Amino acid sequence: MKRLILTLLSTAAAVTLAAQPDSLDYRGDYYFSKRSQQESLPVRPHHTVMLGNSLTERGAWAEYFPEAHVINRGIGGDCVAGMAARLDSIVAGRPRAIFLMAGVNDLIFSTIAPEALLRQYERLLDRIAAESPATQVFIQSPLPLDEARNEPYFTGKNARIEAFDRLLRRMAARRGLKFIDIRSRMLRDGKLPAEYTVDGIHLTPAGYAVWVEALRPYVTSAGARIGTVTCAGRGLAGVVVSDGDNCAATDSAGRFVLPANDRARFVFVSTPAGYASPSEEGVVRHYLPAKSDGSSHDFRLRRKPSGETRHGFVVVADPQLFARKEFRLLERAAEDIRQTAAAAERSGRPMHGICAGDITSGDHTFYTSYNEVMSATGIEFRNAMGNHDMKLWGRSHETSAAAFEAMYGPAYYSYNVGEVHYAVLNDNYYIGRDWYYIGYLEERQLAWLERDLSFVPAGTTVVVALHIPTAFAGKDEKPFDYAQAERSLCNHRALHRLLEPYDAHIVSGHMHTTTNCPVRAGLYEHNVAALSGAWWQGAICTDGTPAGYAVFEVDGGEVSWYYKSVGHPRSFQLKIYDSKDDEAFAGRIVANVWNCDPAWTVEMRADGGRPVWMERTTAVDPQARRLYADASKLDHKWITVTQSDHYYAAPLPAGTRRVEVTARDRFGNTYRAEKRINR
Repeated sequence: MKRLILTLLSTAAAVTLAAQPDSLDYRGDYYFSKRSQQESLPVRPHHTVMLGNSLTERGAWAEYFPEAHVINRGIGGDCVAGMAARLDSIVAGRPRAIFLMAGVNDLIFSTIAPEALLRQYERLLDRIAAESPATQVFIQSPLPLDEARNEPYFTGKNARIEAFDRLLRRMAARRGLKFIDIRSRMLRDGKLPAEYTVDGIHLTPAGYAVWVEALRPYVTSAGARIGTVTCAGRGLAGVVVSDGDNCAATDSAGRFVLPANDRARFVFVSTPAGYASPSEEGVVRHYLPAKSDGSSHDFRLRRKPSGETRHGFVVVADPQLFARKEFRLLERAAEDIRQTAAAAERSGRPMHGICAGDITSGDHTFYTSYNEVMSATGIEFRNAMGNHDMKLWGRSHETSAAAFEAMYGPAYYSYNVGEVHYAVLNDNYYIGRDWYYIGYLEERQLAWLERDLSFVPAGTTVVVALHIPTAFAGKDEKPFDYAQAERSLCNHRALHRLLEPYDAHIVSGHMHTTTNCPVRAGLYEHNVAALSGAWWQGAICTDGTPAGYAVFEVDGGEVSWYYKSVGHPRSFQLKIYDSKDDEAFAGRIVANVWNCDPAWTVEMRADGGRPVWMERTTAVDPQARRLYADASKLDHKWITVTQSDHYYAAPLPAGTRRVEVTARDRFGNTYRAEKRINR
């Protein structure tokens, strides 16, 4: 029986006493064979390592914890010194965690004192801390024996194991390490029960089941990211926190745990309604770098001074700064936004801002200056990433957000204001060379959005901000038009399906023109014209939309909106043309009503006569044609005018001297413009 026990313990290698009383001979053939086999499979940072002797070796740890990337580094007959000898190959891989089960063989098969064994154990821990400081170490209690079997090697050994157990507990507490008490779970009447052991020391499936359940919360949380969300020192419950893949809500004390995730670059909070994340130098700091050393990610929010069920937001798209000289134009636009926001806030409607991407035209050193200028608006801006915000020439899409994330944090995230949930996405998919990209949301981002929205009740108003529009030209391309791959979101149906339970609005940019698209009931896309006009070459975009921004007013879950042209009053919503402006308009009056949608109505009166309905049509803006016809006068020779469908036309009666056009939006607001007809 003694021989059987020794064989099982070493799983083929006879364990002999070392020449010195405080160590075992771990240098047998089995040890080296098994060690060589294990070291041929390198440890990686996402691994959790089970380090121990035959008790560990016989555990099917990868099967017990299939999601935890567990590798088994148990070797039968091994002792603390033997584990230290093979530690190099383990710590070199910087594993996520090491679960240490050591000391039983030393205590049973040598005369080493528990105190001396503890010193060996601590030297092993010192090496882990020095060579792989981010690795979490879990100390497992040594398991008991069944001394009732009357094996001479067992007699009196439970007392030694118990003494060492006490030393380990105190040492773990002193070092701040987690001590996992498996021993007391297995003890019954001071011994290891027969149903848990096959030979008095090695475990049956029932014994391993006890061990596995004791380890489960620690293995599944090994490498997990923890933290708190507080306001004025008090924990906030129900706040959603994410690492870009996983989402979790804080408990009643404001604490959260996110599963281990090697892909995470940030941990970020979905700022709850009524609270604000800190802002620093024009950037909302709703995020922290993801830590892998087990330290806490702590978010400290502040309470907003007033309610925000009634609030608003502005959307700017494509500032797209090419040169320093353009910053004075940006400053003019920022002052216009400041005045709009200040007026709204005086009426009890707090405002914030969203930039729908293309902050610069590729010179990311402009970010700091851009932030400084936009801070002068007096409102907080959240930013989406545009294709010109990509870092080019990386080897894959995954490298393209580096410059944006270095300044603004995660390229996709969410937050809440009043009764509205906001999600910001990155739909610029870099294809690995030059500046080429397509509009695409990869599975990781869609899966994150699905998890994020799982915390949002159906029927909630949701606003999604991204750069490349999802409903280009107000319709699906059938068959798919590859020429539109960089101008529209190729897999937009996946996004639209995720938004089906909600009253959703999508705000986008990229086109430098205006398109409003009711996609279906409960889903509306606002493709906002460029704040830069035609890339700062003129005060209007290539479709005739004045340089400006969209303004949204939110009351509960109801959303209304208008377009605000820089340097013009809110009432400036249309412009009238006739044949003197463009020969193509002969016999007609044509109005450019840039922010229209199918719910708008437009009518004309000639010389104060009866109103005549104007029909929606497509056209090219004559002013844009004049401004951008001569490429030699432009910094960017590729600028051309854009035909669009936000025009309305009606026949012009002969002899008319004056026309008045009245446009009425979907909310009942009316806008008027007049034009004198020169013959």
